Amino acid sequence: MEYEFLYDRDSRRYRLSLASEQAALQHFLMDEFEHNKASYQQLITALRALTAYQEWQFFGREYSLLVQRQEVRICHNTLLSSEQFQLPELLEDADLQLDEHLLESECGLADLLLLLQAWQDFLSN
Repeated sequence: MEYEFLYDRDSRRYRLSLASEQAALQHFLMDEFEHNKASYQQLITALRALTAYQEWQFFGREYSLLVQRQEVRICHNTLLSSEQFQLPELLEDADLQLDEHLLESECGLADLLLLLQAWQDFLSN
């Protein structure tokens, strides 16, 4: 997975830039966890604890992360079918905006953990 970390000195903002096919992942990380190094730790800890065949879900405000057999799917909450997943009541009533270009990304769990660790290290600088 290709990525670039940037820091804008004028605005004092950190920015994560991923390839276009990973746009949903980029938005998930920026929208759910922002630029706070500590906010990523709980996600990293949960992902590292998964076994090879264990499934896990993280439901965010606009995007959700689903892990199945060491494969990660980030998708906009509008894609989640109530038949496949149990959505929290907050998501069922949420006013979500749909952007077709940012709906879904996939990657391996190992790649995501490497990205998260590198991003967390960059935020500490």
